[in-house]
Amino acid sequence: MSKRRPTLAMILSCIVFLVTCLTGHTRAVEPAYQTEVWLEGRTLVWAHPGQGGQIDDPNNWATVSGDAVTTPPDRNTDIVLPAAEQLYIVKGGRVDQVRHVTIENLALLTGSHRNEVEIWGNCWVKAGGYVKYVSIRGDKHTFFRLDKGVFPTSDNGLKYMHPSRRVPFEKQCRSQISHKFQVCKYGTASVEMIGNIGASDEVMLQHGKMIISGDFRFSGVTGKGAFEIYDGGILELQSGARIAPFDPSNRKCVYNMDIYRNGVIQAGSPERPLTEDAYLLLGFAENDKSGRTGLYSAVGSMIRVYSEDPTRARLVISSTSSVADFYTGLGDLVGNPTQKAEGNKGIAMQLAGDIQLDGVVFDYVSLGGMSLADPNVIQQWQHVTYGPHCAATPDKLVSPLTVNANAYYHDRGADQASEYALTVTAMKNMADYLEQADPFALRTEPANTQTAAIGKGKQIQVPVAVMFEESIHVTIHSKVPGARIRYTTDGSEPTKESPQYTDPITLDKTTKILVKAYKPGMGFSPTYSTTYVFK
Repeated sequence: MSKRRPTLAMILSCIVFLVTCLTGHTRAVEPAYQTEVWLEGRTLVWAHPGQGGQIDDPNNWATVSGDAVTTPPDRNTDIVLPAAEQLYIVKGGRVDQVRHVTIENLALLTGSHRNEVEIWGNCWVKAGGYVKYVSIRGDKHTFFRLDKGVFPTSDNGLKYMHPSRRVPFEKQCRSQISHKFQVCKYGTASVEMIGNIGASDEVMLQHGKMIISGDFRFSGVTGKGAFEIYDGGILELQSGARIAPFDPSNRKCVYNMDIYRNGVIQAGSPERPLTEDAYLLLGFAENDKSGRTGLYSAVGSMIRVYSEDPTRARLVISSTSSVADFYTGLGDLVGNPTQKAEGNKGIAMQLAGDIQLDGVVFDYVSLGGMSLADPNVIQQWQHVTYGPHCAATPDKLVSPLTVNANAYYHDRGADQASEYALTVTAMKNMADYLEQADPFALRTEPANTQTAAIGKGKQIQVPVAVMFEESIHVTIHSKVPGARIRYTTDGSEPTKESPQYTDPITLDKTTKILVKAYKPGMGFSPTYSTTYVFK
């Protein structure tokens, strides 16, 4: 008799149970993935536990009842890699798509470097299971969970692996899920990252929302990988979460983290505010060039904090040095909480976006390390404090912006054109998918983006923000006649309680608009978002 495999309902029930056990209560507002509804799909089980093979070979799969199959997994297929007594590897590439994924002890699902297996549903990597070189896609709220993951330390001897520089399997760190990690969701659909998870190079949040509720780290081997939030991307740090680059110096890159136009970093959300501190950590280094380390926020980007109590549940922006047991992706100690910023050594930020803060702690900031397009914006911040490791008093931490405030994608070297092409490809695939899946095709006018050429020979075409000087009237369009359109301007998801669009919306300050459409018989559109920038 075949062994029964976990269904999606079973998986979600376990998640809710674990949250209850660990915290003593469930969250006041459910994570989005717990509210998602999935259509019935088929489930395939790896037919040869302990023996590897190709994901696209139907001979390697069986139904839950043990029957043979004739077609390999696809976007609507859930897959289970059962536990085994010896390691086995299931290999795939970018053309391979799956829905829900369950990976058990000594099973490994892997793509290869830039040929990532696409996961369109939930992914649960159980203790002893492995996943590498995958990317996240889809138009549903999902979770990506890795059980009992650890990061490299000098004691455990584990390392993050570069695809071209292998390390023995027994030394590979399970928390490394990819090299260049891509998230491209549709609308504001989200993936919630649960556990200790990291990438060995950069992270490209190409669209949609990536929620960190555990500990997420990047640039684990290369020392040059940034976390880049592109047009329509939202990085959300939830209560108790932490995100950081492994490498503290970031000498090979422009910034640790980049938020481009229409991108957002937020701590909490209007629907799910912080109940405890969340941590955004940056590299601690000599800032011999403007923005060598830290955070870049372009014109048209946003940073927000949504907290139940901004005096107690805050966004803490600090250094990787602040964590005593913080190590690089190769297991070298970084953490040194006694270290204090001094002169140009510390964290540095270049902030040109719409920065509205209520409940933030800054620490380990270098002299002049907070470069602002408008230094007066600090007067509007609320519940902002400064830690004891800053290089000077708050007034001496502020400096004028010294970089291009409207950059979209930083040209960082000869290989960057091909890396940006990954995002271009992902966005094109998203547009192609929406042509079939989203008949509403929401859009706004006037145009709020123009094109700029960057890179050697100006070979890379990127969007940058149009900056308006006078008030404008924004119209919203849909291809579906009679569609009912709701919108918000406060960062929250549109609901039936949100204002209904009937006439053009007048704007006179930088505003992010979120839009959702509905029509009986057709259902709801994905949430469309865009930002209008004013000087």
